[in-house]
Amino acid sequence: MNKKSNRKSLYLLTNAIKNLVRNKGRNILVAAVMLAIIVSTVVTLTINNAAAKIIDGIRLDLGSRVEIRQDLIEMRQIGLGREDVSYISIDAFLSFAESDYLSKAIYGANMYAWSDTFRAVDDPGERPGQVMRVNDNGEKVVVETCKLVTTSSPDTLADFGTLRKIRSGRMFSNLNECIVSEDIAELNNISVGDTIELMSAFITDKNYRLTVVGIYSDNTEAYANFFFTMNGRFADNRRNEIITGFDTLMAAGWDSNQGLDMKTEYYLRNPDDIKRFETEVRAKGLPITYNVSINQSAYDKVTGPLSGMKNAAVTFMVVILILGTIVLALISFLAVRERKYEVGVLRAMGMEKGKIAFGILTEAVMIAVLCLAIGLGAGNAMAQPVADSILAKRVAAAEAANAARSGGRRVLFAGGQMQTNDNSAGYVPESEIQVSLGADVLVRIIILTLGLAALSGIVGVVIITQYEPLKILREIN
Repeated sequence: MNKKSNRKSLYLLTNAIKNLVRNKGRNILVAAVMLAIIVSTVVTLTINNAAAKIIDGIRLDLGSRVEIRQDLIEMRQIGLGREDVSYISIDAFLSFAESDYLSKAIYGANMYAWSDTFRAVDDPGERPGQVMRVNDNGEKVVVETCKLVTTSSPDTLADFGTLRKIRSGRMFSNLNECIVSEDIAELNNISVGDTIELMSAFITDKNYRLTVVGIYSDNTEAYANFFFTMNGRFADNRRNEIITGFDTLMAAGWDSNQGLDMKTEYYLRNPDDIKRFETEVRAKGLPITYNVSINQSAYDKVTGPLSGMKNAAVTFMVVILILGTIVLALISFLAVRERKYEVGVLRAMGMEKGKIAFGILTEAVMIAVLCLAIGLGAGNAMAQPVADSILAKRVAAAEAANAARSGGRRVLFAGGQMQTNDNSAGYVPESEIQVSLGADVLVRIIILTLGLAALSGIVGVVIITQYEPLKILREIN
């Protein structure tokens, strides 16, 4: 009995192989549909996984960086003015960094300044420091001509190593050292080792005498906002940034952030702890006019093209799977109906329905395995160029949209603080992606392929179980 059963199984397997050639036209059509589904799924899954990993990495970076800044725009919207601007002590800013929710803090602040020892780029005056104005305290001060940018971590300075590079000298490392742009240096014949003087444009007793230890090239946009260009705010020209250490700034004896634009970044251990961190700093006295938040506009700008590509890939994959499954089921249905005579003969010879179903499933699995081997190779080869092409188009579209919005950005100033309604300046959309066929994608594709084979075979099995052999032969006759 077992030998007879084995012979039937061997016959079915041999017959299945012969049927692949005998019905090659139909099988090629089935294989083409399967192959299209597999290749499309390999491409979309690898792109989706790669994009998701990059977005998660950016989330851990930008999503963990918390800024504490006064929301001047929100204050304006609810009817508050400059007189309502509040200031907090420098000690408070430092104490916020002691939170257990943080892994580290990078201190920074910008100070609008002027100098009578060098001329700023785009300064229309005949001599440095000649235009006067009245500050928030009613004091007559010189209009700012440059910006003192400070950080406690020179290695994290934005754009250095890409759009900005030290061309002579070195990066600052000690107290009262600074670096200046090539534009400032050439305009004023400044060399490494020279000394420059800066005075705060808002707090009159904060003065600095700095030694230039480095000169950097600058290929960034001179003005990050169209507002600065239209209003002649040459102090916000990035060529006029004098960069030094945070300790150098604090050495002048600042008690509060009045006259400073604080840029300290607090790094959360877990991005999900932002609300807990906010509760803690509020308890330490942070005024309600200050926001505790990540730079959402920068995050959206960096991840926007990737997120769009990821969502488009998922949508495309779902559409292909639905349409491909319907077409595959229809082809399988028609194929089995064409083989009714063969099925009727086998049933009349006494072969069980299960054995015939096994033969049909075997054919489907053979086709699926062949398509799997070809589809994995083709999909893996196509994924990278497809991803590069899609991402490049989405980055170009995002940059065009960002340029179109730049004219509508708002800018507010108060007490040395500057805020725009778009804090994404200096950030660019992620434009590179490396895709590869990972183990997780491979497992999903194998499961999908087996599912397609099962679908193709089950359709035939369902049809077979509905007919008796004599009925099939009678209909053929």
